[in-house]
Amino acid sequence: MDSQAEKKTVGSVLVVGGGIAGIQASLDLADSGFKVYLVESSPSIGGTMAQLDKTFPTNDCSMCILSPKVVECARHLNINLMTWSELEEVKGEAGNFHVRIRHKPRFVNEQKCTGCAECTRVCPIEV
Repeated sequence: MDSQAEKKTVGSVLVVGGGIAGIQASLDLADSGFKVYLVESSPSIGGTMAQLDKTFPTNDCSMCILSPKVVECARHLNINLMTWSELEEVKGEAGNFHVRIRHKPRFVNEQKCTGCAECTRVCPIEV
């Protein structure tokens, strides 16, 4: 048997789009051992489903389905969630791609943010 096949190296995967399909694909791949980079152009994941009250055809609560998946995606150790980011360039070939991703500025250090809203008091921009 080939020694390279015995290694069973698991690589990384780029998922573009943080809607319900991108979230589920990321979770499935991450659970399979892949390192997943989930790129979403908006500031948060969830897509259109996050804006809906009910889903067709069962009339189930959209957020009841989506919320647990969003939390699991954000906490999964194999998923690197990149919101407010866009894919700028893709080079390479199947199985060996190199990408360039542009992160839009947030003006808040995500690592230090606790959600206290203290920064909104001094922010010069009002929404």
